[in-house]
Amino acid sequence: MENNFNEDDVINRMSRYQFSIIHLQDEAVGFVDRAFATLYDDDLQRQWTLRDEEGNRHVVTYNKNLQKPMLIGGWTELGHIYELHDFHTIYFGYMGDSCFHITVFPSKCKPLSIGRFLKRIEADQPLFNGPKLHFFIFLNPNQCNASHLDLPTDFDNYLRQGRFKYIFLYGPRKTVKCKLLLRNHPKKSSKIGSGWKEFCTAHGFHQTIDLVFEVDHMKSNQNVKVLTYCNF
Repeated sequence: MENNFNEDDVINRMSRYQFSIIHLQDEAVGFVDRAFATLYDDDLQRQWTLRDEEGNRHVVTYNKNLQKPMLIGGWTELGHIYELHDFHTIYFGYMGDSCFHITVFPSKCKPLSIGRFLKRIEADQPLFNGPKLHFFIFLNPNQCNASHLDLPTDFDNYLRQGRFKYIFLYGPRKTVKCKLLLRNHPKKSSKIGSGWKEFCTAHGFHQTIDLVFEVDHMKSNQNVKVLTYCNF
């Protein structure tokens, strides 16, 4: 296999949602992006079909666990097939129906990417034990650069139960305290105010991106986990 891959070209060829997994020699599993697993939970089955650049087909088993989504069956065999040792990157592009286009990079990834991947696994851990609620917002570039974010009705209803003035957004890179603006007049509305732009800037949001807001299902809580796509 030639070492002439260009990461930007790979990403441009892929589907709307992509994520990467770094193959770790001491791990018999592949750690799946939690934002992806949550966004497509209803669509994902336990068996995933992977096709590489040359059309080779592989089947792996997904644990279908939103707390810690992993590829648990066929992952070690995949490493043997592509002669992966430690710290090789595999890009996944989701095509629908639990089918993926994959690109395997034969060269080891850089230490900075490895550090980010391991840190991301830790940062993606849930804030709460027990049941969780998820709210989905698909940001456009204007929302990424705005000073506030309008919230959907279901998220609004959840936060109103707690009568909070502030919420804390726990992102992959930073936790930001944000002002919560809940109004009933002249019409009912809810926004994340001051702090929102800081949160977007800290995470480099500047184009269309999917966000998952994860909260405690048992009671209204002002601590909000934000899951989103990230490459390494």
